[in-house]
Amino acid sequence: MRSRALSALCALLLPLCGGAAASATEAILLSCPLNGSGGDGLDRGFYITNYPGNNLSEVLLAYTSSASGYYAISLTAHRGSYDGPMIGTTQIATVIVPTSGELAVIFDFGGAPVTPGDTITFTQSASGPGDLFYDIGNGALGGGPPTCPNVVETDETVPPLDTLRRRTVGIQMGFLPKSTSCIASDTVMCIDNNLGDQRFKVTVHFHTSQGGGISGSGQEIPMAPLGVTHGGLFWFFSPDNPEMLFKMVNGCALNSHFWVFISAGTNVGFTVNVFDTATGHSASYTNPDLTAAFPVQDTSALSCP
Repeated sequence: MRSRALSALCALLLPLCGGAAASATEAILLSCPLNGSGGDGLDRGFYITNYPGNNLSEVLLAYTSSASGYYAISLTAHRGSYDGPMIGTTQIATVIVPTSGELAVIFDFGGAPVTPGDTITFTQSASGPGDLFYDIGNGALGGGPPTCPNVVETDETVPPLDTLRRRTVGIQMGFLPKSTSCIASDTVMCIDNNLGDQRFKVTVHFHTSQGGGISGSGQEIPMAPLGVTHGGLFWFFSPDNPEMLFKMVNGCALNSHFWVFISAGTNVGFTVNVFDTATGHSASYTNPDLTAAFPVQDTSALSCP
């Protein structure tokens, strides 16, 4: 997990120093002005509606404290609700927070995939010598006009979205633009051939007559933060219960093909679609409903290069 602290001056003049706050490859999606003097305790959550990006990267917040010293601040993102599926991993910043002025901190979620239009909730916690307060921008309490579109602070963090407190938070958010044809999201798995190229696009659709009839898209469990770039997991019914392991191997040196391996612990019907963005080649694998899934070991799945 990675974080960076900026100066209090930059925090106060955020619109003027956005270039310093974001990396060269970062695209700013949301920039809500800070008020420069903190605001509310970390027990209050906030969320973003109709998120326009397909991944979550850097989130900038600003803090002041009741007692200057080292604080370990954590920021966790969830999809749809305060108890929804986690986006990426919890980010932790260990920084010295002053009692006057503010310290701006960037939490880097590393391009964790989301779906455009998602609601993203955020919760915070901290340990240190005193209490922390985060900048809530310039909005008034209650349900008045929003001072920053799509941003809502809540009284606490009770699921799904707690009670509206104000329609603003001092925040800057960014995402990583993708140059590859595979755009990762919670339903699209992008798999590398060479590190970072995200060459292969994998999607899953499932259906079953069980439970009165259920169908939908397989949801990716992001594994890239753990260093897994040549495969991953999908869930169908609950994010804590993976249904399928997908893996791709470069066998070009052996038989001029990429290999696909699938292991699914389910008896529901599904179709796995694999698309090579470099060549346009594709492969599909189907399991009938009410049939225990057999493992796939296809060593001629997609032709090289």
